[in-house]
Amino acid sequence: MRTGLRVAVCILLLFGAFGLCIHYGATYDTNWPHPTGEQLDTDYEEYVDERILLIGEVQSTDPVDETLTIEITDDADEVAAEIEVHDTTATVEPGGTVQAYGTLQADETMTASETVVVNHGPTESQYKLAVSVVGILFAIGYFLTQWQLNLQQLTFDQRSNTTEADHNG
Repeated sequence: MRTGLRVAVCILLLFGAFGLCIHYGATYDTNWPHPTGEQLDTDYEEYVDERILLIGEVQSTDPVDETLTIEITDDADEVAAEIEVHDTTATVEPGGTVQAYGTLQADETMTASETVVVNHGPTESQYKLAVSVVGILFAIGYFLTQWQLNLQQLTFDQRSNTTEADHNG
């Protein structure tokens, strides 16, 4: 394949992926079946006695009463609602993130049927990011030990292995 055609195909694919990302971001809130922080802030009463999913940062825990207090934020990271989640045995530190699914009450509480801990504490998201970066670096390093970039043809060529040549010859 000619170099100019390869560059054109790559640019076309990048524009297509960029367009899909823009579309996804523009339609995400519309297609999400549960209330967002903005919707809770403006239309809280509409969701009372409904089964919904809330994702928020834990502010306080009470293992004796089996309750968590979580903050739901809007797109601008402003606190839209502070909900007390009852009937949860999730072990999480303040600053952690949880998903709570249950029935929303009028007094800004929720009776949870299920609570899933996303991050147990405030530092866990940085740990997940660091592990992901290390994994990506290992994958790139392994790839580059097996393949080399040919800039003239814009291709990857398999590296020659001298031990394989010795066995075949």
